[in-house]
Amino acid sequence: MKNFILIMPIILRQNEQLIKVARQHVIFLMPAFFSWPFVIVGFLAVRYALGFDFFGYWGWVLVFAVLLVTMVVLYKYYIWRNNVLIITNQRVVENEQYGFFSKTVTELLYKDILEVSYDKKGVSASMYDYGDLKIRTASENEIVLEKIADPDETVELINQIRQDGMRSVLTNDTPAKHV
Repeated sequence: MKNFILIMPIILRQNEQLIKVARQHVIFLMPAFFSWPFVIVGFLAVRYALGFDFFGYWGWVLVFAVLLVTMVVLYKYYIWRNNVLIITNQRVVENEQYGFFSKTVTELLYKDILEVSYDKKGVSASMYDYGDLKIRTASENEIVLEKIADPDETVELINQIRQDGMRSVLTNDTPAKHV
């Protein structure tokens, strides 16, 4: 496997370089980190404010609540971390993770991309610099990545790589392949 470099969640090809990994803005992960711990606070409030000891199982209830909250927060982080757009010098790969055992991977070569655009809607999108990235392909399919960070930078990067690729094809800068 010396010709491949493993980059989660894709395997880079020979002579392929990772340029950028784009994902949903981290602000959309914050509700999981800040709202779920209130479950533990709720159990503590019931225990100490109301004096309810959960029929003598207070310790087990607290351990269960902490484990549940930890698992939910880690799950949300796993999904956020693996919903990603990977930009290399040869292709664009979209990985959509729906659960632990469910994902969709879409690979686009730069020659198949017709149009790349983005939308920023609202004050918070402008303040926190996130938006929806849209990639339209030659087969009239449209890939939409919602609320990614720095969409303008990502669009510019994809267009720059597409231009460099077209320039090398037009000037015949690519090395000849030996068969």
